[in-house]
Amino acid sequence: MPIEPSDFAHNEAWLLFQLNEAPVMTEADGDFNAMAIMEVATGMIFGMELVQVSMPGLPEFLSRKLLADAEGQSGSRPQKLFIASEYDADDLVKVAKAMGIEVERVPVKDLSGITQEAREGFAAHVSGGRVQ
Repeated sequence: MPIEPSDFAHNEAWLLFQLNEAPVMTEADGDFNAMAIMEVATGMIFGMELVQVSMPGLPEFLSRKLLADAEGQSGSRPQKLFIASEYDADDLVKVAKAMGIEVERVPVKDLSGITQEAREGFAAHVSGGRVQ
């Protein structure tokens, strides 16, 4: 069942999702995925981290940084964090639960309605080109 922003109060729920469809390519450091945390009710993105494509999921240190940055931006923690079930996010789940945040895994297809605009905006900025 798709996630609807109107079902949540401000800062009640966040969502971890991948901004890019194709890897972001760099000359020097390899290919990356852009992982972002969005506040569900408003669609505001609180943080983003680039994760090497070769890494299995979001490592613990980046998970801590991403959640801390999001908390700093929002001024509080959410009650719930949605994560696509297809994404390897075991470390992020562990960090979120340690922070007292309930984690719910959902199919990526249920996130597309809420993430589409951000993904399109990111694609327009990156345009599939190489980053120096």
